[in-house]
Amino acid sequence: MSPPMWKYFELIDAAGIASTLRAWRKERPGLGVLALVCESETKAVSILQEAANSLILPLAGAIVPGLIVEGAFTRKGLLMLALDADIPQALVPLPRQGNFTSEAGLAELSAFVEGHRGDDGADTLLLFIDAMTPDIGSMLDRLYLAVGNQVHYAGTNVGSETFKPIPCLFNNTAFVQNAALALILPHHPGAMLAHHYCNAAPLGIATSTTLNRVTTINGRAAFELYQELASSMLDVELTRENFYQYAVHFPLAQQMAEGEPLVRIPVGVEDDGSLYCVGEVRESSMMSIVRAPEPGMAETAEDIAAVVREQKPAAVFGFYCAGRLMHQGESAAAAEIAHLQNFLSPAPLFGVLSLGEIANYRGHGYPRFHNATIVALPWF
Repeated sequence: MSPPMWKYFELIDAAGIASTLRAWRKERPGLGVLALVCESETKAVSILQEAANSLILPLAGAIVPGLIVEGAFTRKGLLMLALDADIPQALVPLPRQGNFTSEAGLAELSAFVEGHRGDDGADTLLLFIDAMTPDIGSMLDRLYLAVGNQVHYAGTNVGSETFKPIPCLFNNTAFVQNAALALILPHHPGAMLAHHYCNAAPLGIATSTTLNRVTTINGRAAFELYQELASSMLDVELTRENFYQYAVHFPLAQQMAEGEPLVRIPVGVEDDGSLYCVGEVRESSMMSIVRAPEPGMAETAEDIAAVVREQKPAAVFGFYCAGRLMHQGESAAAAEIAHLQNFLSPAPLFGVLSLGEIANYRGHGYPRFHNATIVALPWF
């Protein structure tokens, strides 16, 4: 098996991109390309489309807040990964139907999986989803009800770290928002995920929620209750103005029957005292405040690498949550990703800064939408 072909461009170089693709196609005639572009470099999309179309290569790609290149973070440039041209891919629109993804969008995504999955349940569905999609958790539930354990699930939210709507997914001809890019990785073992956030204080039952807004917990305004508990733990008076500065260190979480708590990072306070989170919170969920791991610790990276190494990957594709980076700080997050690279060595680590992550905990089962995690996929 030949090692994966990949290349990072710190500067957007049209001639260099075209030259790289020509060289790759000469070495691997049945070539496709996955391109991951920093949000500061959207001009690169048209350059990639022109280069791929001139060589008649299938192109798939996404706009991301940042990249992981050789075990380090960068917010500049683009990363190109070679794919086999026959890897199934689809850019699926996700129109709204009220508060939720329409039945038509979900049906198209389900039909893509059903039409291209293998018969043995050994493939991985890799999803890149516009981060402005507010119902990703319940959409994954609906997808699982349609597709079930016929694939592993892995993926990441893409777009702008400002959480403002932008076109963020593309192929050879389109550059769109409100969509999902889906790829089927054949005979792939899926992803490994962990976050190591631990319980700090129980809050109670989410008595009123709408998608990713938690209005009341135990019948009280969610921010009011969160403010009381978090302020006592932080020894700081928590206000609407300094809320997000501290919420990344002490986010909310739903308690799950399997795996680690399902972290939900609150990113804003509404006028009515509700908390706006990255990811849905289901009504009647048991909620708690969780404590983030100590900055720079190696245990999360070590646990992930121990599982991924068993697959003997040629390289590793990773997703690192932007909220986790905010908690860690740039230097400690860089240390954590360096730990992961060291534990995975000699396999190189590349990937993206994520706005939410998708994975099974291990093997098959419900795909969950996560915050604050590190996700790693073997890349063959």
